[in-house]
Amino acid sequence: MKRIIYSLLCCGVLIGSASCRKGFEEMNKPFSDADESRASIPGMYNGIVESFTKYGDDALNVSLLYPITNQQAYQNTLAPYVNYAGGYWGQYYPALQNYRKLISLIDQQPDAASFTNVRHMATILLASRTLRMLDYYGDIPYSQAVKAQEGAINFRPGYDKQADVYKSVLADLKTATDGLTTAAGQTSIGASESFLKGDVDAWRKFGNALRLRYAVRLFNKETALSTAIITEIVGGNEQLPDNQSVAVDDIWKNNFGLWPSNFSNTNIFGALDAKWNSYAELSISNMRMSSNVWQQLSSTNATDGSGIFDPRTYVWFMTNNADEWAPQPQDGSKPEGGRPYEGGMTARRAIGADAANKFSGVNFNLAADRVYYPILIITEADVHFLKAEIYQRGMGVAKDIAKAKLEYEDGLRSSTDFWYGYANNSNFWATKPTPPTALQMTAFLTHPKVLYNGANDADALRKIATQAWLATLFQPWEAWAIVRRTGLTPKDPNYSPSVVNKLPYPDDENINNHENWQAATNGASPGQQVLQKVYWMP
Repeated sequence: MKRIIYSLLCCGVLIGSASCRKGFEEMNKPFSDADESRASIPGMYNGIVESFTKYGDDALNVSLLYPITNQQAYQNTLAPYVNYAGGYWGQYYPALQNYRKLISLIDQQPDAASFTNVRHMATILLASRTLRMLDYYGDIPYSQAVKAQEGAINFRPGYDKQADVYKSVLADLKTATDGLTTAAGQTSIGASESFLKGDVDAWRKFGNALRLRYAVRLFNKETALSTAIITEIVGGNEQLPDNQSVAVDDIWKNNFGLWPSNFSNTNIFGALDAKWNSYAELSISNMRMSSNVWQQLSSTNATDGSGIFDPRTYVWFMTNNADEWAPQPQDGSKPEGGRPYEGGMTARRAIGADAANKFSGVNFNLAADRVYYPILIITEADVHFLKAEIYQRGMGVAKDIAKAKLEYEDGLRSSTDFWYGYANNSNFWATKPTPPTALQMTAFLTHPKVLYNGANDADALRKIATQAWLATLFQPWEAWAIVRRTGLTPKDPNYSPSVVNKLPYPDDENINNHENWQAATNGASPGQQVLQKVYWMP
């Protein structure tokens, strides 16, 4: 397996099929042709999209990210996360190879200009993956990677400095987002484009949202660059996710990720099988609502739920076997022996059928939904919380605590609307949750643990970080970034997770790319590598 992954890094794997044709009628059919001679533009593009079906990284989430972000309850079995740390690495480089081959194919077309949108959409997709690679690993092979066909000098690619790659990718994102066009003459992908269905406005919002996320993330390190991006996007009122509709045909236009309903070939969405296994298999995880998260959702420990003030609780979690709201201590002091996700994938186990289940779990419908559940990359709520921080701190725009408050509250509203919209749209949810009323939302926004006070910078920034962290409860890689960047997210006073600032490089890099690995790590062991900070960390 290690040698396979290394061969992908050096040479790449092409995923493509079918003849290239206007309309891309075969975009969503399975791809069996994998050699360059038969690679096609539609095949290569959809190969990139298909690679996102592994975006969930569930083994890594439950073995590392949920524990160190203080989000989900302590696992019954501490999984060796280092075993999973190379998974995203091995997924990324085939996608990078596909992207570069796609661009080459487009450049060879006599009507290359008609593929402008395809080029830019692929660039935005690849950028989102590259940025996450940097967040995970720090320095990575990039400029020389997957270029073995260009000569032996690229057989063992050097590691690019993460600061340089961040800047390069952000520049590519600007070019791609600005270059999207609604002009006539573009090759039509239409409904067969399985990420955003060829919706140019949605693609612009996605590109701008990513740029804004990283402008905030890099602000303290690359202030001039970040300021320029924020001034352009926020100050210039560029398109961003806002005023979402949660209708089935609209919700994905402001909440970007892999939506199964957008794929005509649903068999490629096997990532959701892995998601279910990460809940159902006790040897992997014992996912429960943690006491740390519960403290942000309820004002009391009343088991009848009378203290719950955050309406998202009812979508995110479920009661225990006694039909009570009971968080598991974050520190693992009270182990859980129940199996609430067992018994099939159609409905949760009946109340009273699992006597050993003492604690509230993740909502069964979220765990088992393979019909509609999205693997999210960035949502409208995420963007509102970014803008709240921007206005509260005066980053690239004038400080404005009134606008910060509006964005903060819009973030809470859009997060709540999103989760209720998702649940009500999904055919998997047999019983649809009732969205909160206007009075209930007012009570939520004015609860002391939520109420915004922009006159107190420290309190305002802590609440922004807390709610951004909660909103990414099912985007644990992003929650990890918020924890590392801000240091302001809630922590259980009785639980101190291990310090993990980055993922260690796969062992195979030490074996097959040793000289460059040595230069990047100074020979550090995996346990030492995880203590090294990524570029933007304070």
